[in-house]
Amino acid sequence: MTAVSESQNRPYLDEFVALLGDLQVLSEGRKISRYLRDFSWYSPILENALADTSVDAVVRPRNIDELTAVVALAARHRIPITMRGAGTGNYGQSLPLEQGIVVDIKGVAGILDVAEGRIAALPGTIMKSIEEAARGTGQELAVMPSTYRVATASGFISGGSGGLGAAAHGDLWSNNVLAVELITVEELPRTIRLEGADVNLILHMYGTVGVITRVEMRLVPAHTYEDVLVVFDDFEQCCRFGWELVDSDIHARLASLQQAPIPAMMTPITHEIPEGSHVALVWSDLDDAASMRALAESYGGTVKAWPEGATHITQFPYSHTILWSRKAEPESSWLQCEYASGDKDRFIEQVRAVTERYPGVFLQHIEINTSPDRTVRCMGIPPLVGLANHEEALDELISYCTGLGIYLLNPHSYVVEEGGFVGDTERMLALKQEVDPFGILNPGKLGESFFSDRTAVVVSSERDMRAPEQLSGE
Repeated sequence: MTAVSESQNRPYLDEFVALLGDLQVLSEGRKISRYLRDFSWYSPILENALADTSVDAVVRPRNIDELTAVVALAARHRIPITMRGAGTGNYGQSLPLEQGIVVDIKGVAGILDVAEGRIAALPGTIMKSIEEAARGTGQELAVMPSTYRVATASGFISGGSGGLGAAAHGDLWSNNVLAVELITVEELPRTIRLEGADVNLILHMYGTVGVITRVEMRLVPAHTYEDVLVVFDDFEQCCRFGWELVDSDIHARLASLQQAPIPAMMTPITHEIPEGSHVALVWSDLDDAASMRALAESYGGTVKAWPEGATHITQFPYSHTILWSRKAEPESSWLQCEYASGDKDRFIEQVRAVTERYPGVFLQHIEINTSPDRTVRCMGIPPLVGLANHEEALDELISYCTGLGIYLLNPHSYVVEEGGFVGDTERMLALKQEVDPFGILNPGKLGESFFSDRTAVVVSSERDMRAPEQLSGE
C-alpha cells in the first residue's frame, strides 16, 4: 500500500498538532505506512482493491478528552475519520477509503471498573489486559478474539464477531457486550449510552456508527485450561466429536476442527500429527480432562498434549488458520460460511458432500460454537486451494454450497452488509444518522458494494507473513 501525504500543508493538520503535539500527529509517509495495512491481504481481491489506500495524517489521542477534541475538530472541517485499533481485521475494516485522518485509539486505554459479571474498559484497552484484570477477581471474559494479545476493546466489537469462549458462551450478539458509550461526530460531541439489545446496532459495524469511548463486557467464573491436539483418521468423526464436545457439560473455550492437509501447514505442531490426519484443537477445563478424553476416544480420536515450546493453541484457530494456509499456499484464498446449526446429522451430510465434491480444494476448517439460542453452531473458515480460474470457480463453489444449505459470507469485501452484519438495519441507519450527521465516519463501508468484479489481481510481491501478535511492537 502507498502512503500518500499530499495534504501536509492543509491548515487543519496544524490544528491537530496544536491540539495533541507534533509527536501525536503523523503525516510523513514512512511513519503512517503501517497504519495503511491490516490483514485484508488474506484476500487477493481485497489486496488489490485496497492497494492505493492513503491518508493525510494519523492522530493519536491519549485520553477521552483528547479523543473528543479530535472528533470535534474533524467534524468542524468535515474531515473523513477512520478509527483504528490494532489493525488485526481481515476485511479492511480500519483502512480508509477517502482521504482524511486515521485515529489510532490505542493510547486511550485503561480498565475503568470490574464487578461481578462485567468489566468496563476504555476503547483502546488491549483485550489481554481486560482478561488479566478479570482473572484478578476470579473471573474471565465470556468471549475474546484469538488475537486478544494485541486486539483492542473497541476494535474487537467493531470489527470482530466471536472467538475464544464462543464454544461455551456464543458470539458478540449473545449478550456478551453489555453496554457501550460513544460520542457523536459533531462540532459539540454528545455522549450516547447503549445497553442490552441496543448494543447490537454497533457490533461488527467497522466503526461507522459512532466513536466508542467505553466498552462493558460480560464476565464469567474463571477456569483453568489445558490445550490439546485430538488427532483423527476420519474427518466426519472429528466433526461428531467437536459437536458433542460443545453440546456436552464439558467446558470448552475452543473447539476448532482442521481437515487434512491443514494440520500439515501448521509447521510448529506438524511433528506431532501423522501425515493425512485431521485435528481438533481443544482448549478445555482441566477439571473436565477425563471426560473430554473419554469423549474423544469414543469417536476414534487420540489426545496429545500440546507440543512443548510450540506457539500457543490460540495462534492456530479462526483467521490464524488462513495465515498458516497462505504461508503454505501463497496463491490460496478463503471463504466464511455457516453449516447447519442445531442439526448434527444435516451438518455431517454437508461436511461429507463438500469433501466429496472439492477434495483438496475446499479445506474444511470449522469452529464449533454455541449460538445465541444455545444450540450448536458450526462456523466454517475454509482455505481454498487450487481454484484454476478463481472468479468462475468461486461462483460455482458458492452455488454448490448454497444448494447444500451452507450459508456463505463474503470475506472479500470491505462493505459491512457483505461481511455478515447481524442487526436491525433500519434502526442502525437511524442511529448512524444521529451520531454521524455529516457522514464522515469510515465512509464507503456502508451501503451498495463496489464489489461487482471479483477478479483477483495480486499486487504485492512481498507480503509480510507475520501474525498480528508479531506485528504489535511496530
